[in-house]
Amino acid sequence: MATTPMIPQLDKVLSSAPLGILQLDANGTIVWANETLAGYTGRGIDELVGHNAEDIDEELRRLFETPDTIFLPDGEGGPGYWLMRNRQALHDNSGYLYYYMNVSLLQDLALEREELREQLRELMAIDEVTGLPNRRALFQKLEPEVSRSRRYNNPLCIILMHLRNRAQLAAEYGEAAVNRMLLSIAQMLNDQMRWADSIGRLDEDHILMILPETAIEVTDQLIGKIESRLENLDRSLEQGGELPPMKVAFGSAQWRKGDDVALLMERARESLAARSDAA
Repeated sequence: MATTPMIPQLDKVLSSAPLGILQLDANGTIVWANETLAGYTGRGIDELVGHNAEDIDEELRRLFETPDTIFLPDGEGGPGYWLMRNRQALHDNSGYLYYYMNVSLLQDLALEREELREQLRELMAIDEVTGLPNRRALFQKLEPEVSRSRRYNNPLCIILMHLRNRAQLAAEYGEAAVNRMLLSIAQMLNDQMRWADSIGRLDEDHILMILPETAIEVTDQLIGKIESRLENLDRSLEQGGELPPMKVAFGSAQWRKGDDVALLMERARESLAARSDAA
């Protein structure tokens, strides 16, 4: 028995409804669509009705595919539409009604919010996980220290600490467990620093220590203390058991005449790579 398209009185009321509405029969053929939906697709109603959902072009097939929030590009170069879809089976099992709500404004607001969050993260001086200064704050500290050494020829060293298996541990035990360990590492490192030193999280896998008035020989002693403290760090998991130890590697560099921040960091990375290869 063929499906009867939308009855006339409903057709008149719903054709200009603020929701896009489309009716499929039991065979998956479009038997009715309102003007709002046609506007979203950029097609005439006659270009939709009579076509099977599996045979229409790829762009229109998005109307019926997962996920339930879909994007329809504007064929005329406009911003397109973000639509939230809901499907309802007809009571006589003769097909489905599809409803499409335009959520483009909400989607734009969500994207703007995420962009603002990212900008805020960049502007913030603190790493959210460890409470240590972040990359931005670290370089704001390192720049004047390098300038001071260039002006007065004062000693300056940096230590670059690589958390070699952080990503592997996070994948196996979860970010929350690893973040707790990172917080413990940060607290332990702070305990090893003098008041004049600076320490921060350069990126997800690296911690940078800035050591004014420090000779390169002292960095080896500090690295040895840190390695010893890491072995005794509490790694208890909330669900029982222990997190495997964090594998680390260190690189260090001392300021040399003519160095800027980039050259000093480059030598620290070279030292880190050499020590990692030797390990």
